[in-house]
Amino acid sequence: MAEVLNVEKRENLSRSESRRLRRTGRVPGIYYIHGEESLPLSVDLKEFQSVIHSDANIVDLAFPDQKHQVKCVIREVQWDPVQSNPLHVDFLGVKLTEKVTVAIPVHLVGTSTGVKNNGGILQHVIRELNVECLPLDIPEHFEIDVTDLEVGDAIHISDISIDKVTILNDSDQSIAIVRPPAVVVEEVEEVAEEEVTEPEIVGEKKDEAEEAARE
Repeated sequence: MAEVLNVEKRENLSRSESRRLRRTGRVPGIYYIHGEESLPLSVDLKEFQSVIHSDANIVDLAFPDQKHQVKCVIREVQWDPVQSNPLHVDFLGVKLTEKVTVAIPVHLVGTSTGVKNNGGILQHVIRELNVECLPLDIPEHFEIDVTDLEVGDAIHISDISIDKVTILNDSDQSIAIVRPPAVVVEEVEEVAEEEVTEPEIVGEKKDEAEEAARE
């Protein structure tokens, strides 16, 4: 299902204008599609955050002066490394009859038997898969059930298939693995052997002194 995102055209493309937009709660961006002129735009920050966290891969951009919406995918987002807010977004227009390449998130569900019963550690190796398909066939996410995984078991990309979607990653790659539990090695302090000394016999010194006096 596509999410609708209201956008506004941008006329002023200066950096100062981009900063002003961000201060007012909007994110500058651009829409482009093969064979057509790109279109600078801006989107509401809260609306964009809602869309990007919805797992929707197709976005309908709604312009205030247009009667129709344009379908696109979010191609790239530039993030503020400090505040984790989007600084700029690229929207790639799509045609329903042409295949596109997109990254799809991978969600793990269930509790692994190896983790629950044997203390294994579940490692989520791949969190996104690159796929190729028609825009309307783009899945929102891949859901992988790890319930039956024992310690040492893994789920590979080759174990996944979905109609009308081609996964582009190497099929031998592991998506999730249950590792053996960590082994805790207790450090044993080495106690140095105490040096054993023979007790001194008092009588021996006395006898030695008397013998020396006689000499």
